[in-house]
Amino acid sequence: MKVLALALFALILSSPFAPAQDFVSDVASVRFSYSNTPDRNIKGLSTKLGISQWAIMSPIFYHKEETLSIGIGLRYESTDLDFSDALLLDESNLHSIDLPFFFSKKHSDKLDWMVLFNPTVAGDYQQVDGDSFNYLTLLGARYKRNETFEWFLGALYTTGFNDDLFMPAIGFHWKPSEKSDFFFAGPILRYRYSFTDSLDVILGGNLSGNRWRTEAGYGERDFRLRSYRLSLGLQWNFDEKHALFVSTGTEFGREVEIKNASGTLLLDKDLGSAPNFEVGYRFRF
Repeated sequence: MKVLALALFALILSSPFAPAQDFVSDVASVRFSYSNTPDRNIKGLSTKLGISQWAIMSPIFYHKEETLSIGIGLRYESTDLDFSDALLLDESNLHSIDLPFFFSKKHSDKLDWMVLFNPTVAGDYQQVDGDSFNYLTLLGARYKRNETFEWFLGALYTTGFNDDLFMPAIGFHWKPSEKSDFFFAGPILRYRYSFTDSLDVILGGNLSGNRWRTEAGYGERDFRLRSYRLSLGLQWNFDEKHALFVSTGTEFGREVEIKNASGTLLLDKDLGSAPNFEVGYRFRF
């Protein structure tokens, strides 16, 4: 699942740090992945919930001039859902499509302005209407302090994680050596260390979640998951353009929420913490 990953996408896309294995090359690529989070009980109930997901993410357009950068990305995610109470939620497969638009304007050698708008349509796709859409908007600035350190300042608003979530986007990107990068922005963190030219270890943390619009015999229902994910992974860059990656970690602070078509809350409970596993392939341009 994703929410703030695309905000990270926008911030990193404009970064001046460009060695072959840094964050920029991670974003300027096509990425296929499979992840699994096993069944866990919804607290206070006998109902269990587990998910597995296939995802693909790719930039589809990027144009850069001396002072201007424009980019468009695409992300599709298929979610296999195991929800044991079909009377409450009768769904087994959900979908999500993101289309992030990114704009960056160079103000000076040290300062860039940036805007990200990311509409999402998520649900079982039996019927797609206005309630199937949510969006994320990021307004921010990147200030380059020196060749190895830069600040990010701004604000983020999204309807996909909560009904309305606003938070400051304050963070930094630090490159202490040729072998490592560290990115931190509020709930998002990522640290990479290269053991060799072909093997990286990556520590990550981010908010995770989505809202899906669904429909079954009982009518329309909004299904929402929220959590925080910590992971530790390895990436093998077996060729200049090709890489395989695997990670394992845990999701905690998990919450599940279900509302009916009129907005009445049917379920709002904590969900037990669970391990998470991900494996994938990346092709760099």
